[in-house]
Amino acid sequence: MTELSKFQELRSKTDKELVQIIGNGLDLGIHHAGQALSSADTWEVAERCRHRAKTAYTQVSRLLPLVVEMTADERRRVESRLDHLKGLLDSLSAIGSTPTPTEDQIAALARSLWEARGRPQGLPEQDWFLAERALKTQKRSHAGCV
Repeated sequence: MTELSKFQELRSKTDKELVQIIGNGLDLGIHHAGQALSSADTWEVAERCRHRAKTAYTQVSRLLPLVVEMTADERRRVESRLDHLKGLLDSLSAIGSTPTPTEDQIAALARSLWEARGRPQGLPEQDWFLAERALKTQKRSHAGCV
């Protein structure tokens, strides 16, 4: 086996491991973002979960450009999931940031809450009121993001 083929074999193995790490990071980030959304009216918990989701997003964003051997379809799927996580983080960033949230902030968070619940039919007011309450309050809680 030549040195070049050994290098190519190592590169391919490394890329496969990176893709697995990226997938796990995205799973974890989306999971934590979902927990933050479900805890949106408890500021401390939501913030802790949002921070973990943001950390996962940052790590995946840094690792993705390092992968050389990835099909175009696989890269699009990963980038789509990364964009989804970014959207969740954008919605979460408004929680507790202002005492009088705008309708756009409420709508964005309500949509994220609805998506986190699996996009069920009916009761959009439930997500709207939860989003509005979450954006206006910063309750303290001892529960945590797991």
